[in-house]
Amino acid sequence: MSENYFSLLNLPQRFDVNLATLEKHYFAAQREYHPDKQAGKSEAERLNAVHTSMRLNDAYETLKNPLARAHYMLELSGVFLDDSTRPDTALLMEIMELREQMQEAAANKTALMPLISDTKKAMEQCTARLSEAFDATDHETASELTLRLSYLGKAMEEAHMLLYQARAAYEAEHEHHLH
Repeated sequence: MSENYFSLLNLPQRFDVNLATLEKHYFAAQREYHPDKQAGKSEAERLNAVHTSMRLNDAYETLKNPLARAHYMLELSGVFLDDSTRPDTALLMEIMELREQMQEAAANKTALMPLISDTKKAMEQCTARLSEAFDATDHETASELTLRLSYLGKAMEEAHMLLYQARAAYEAEHEHHLH
């Protein structure tokens, strides 16, 4: 097996990743494998450089995103979460309630922003707890928190869509009154 994304980018294998350092290491590595640096090398060396460049892109995209990074770190430990992985009932109930509150706020034209703000805080807390779980090599808790982060992220996407729809409806309504 080829080296993992952390070693590929010369980073410690920890959930907490300094994004500025990640970016610096990524761009330094990409410069090394840039096509211009491959001139005069054999076809095999050039193909290897292209392959490595693609792996660097994958590594960077995975490690810069907390949810993708959590999934990746679990997979490195032999834990695979997929669509068939079911969260506990309490999480499902919490997310259903949150989504209902968002739908209600949008329907009543009340502010979605407090719900979005609360969800963002919940995601930040979840990410901090994920870091602790990975540091303690507690894969069970890390799995639960990864699912939680995933569901919170989906709720956040829905909230932003509702916000977008509300703004579009508001603008259309006011556009109509202007003409």
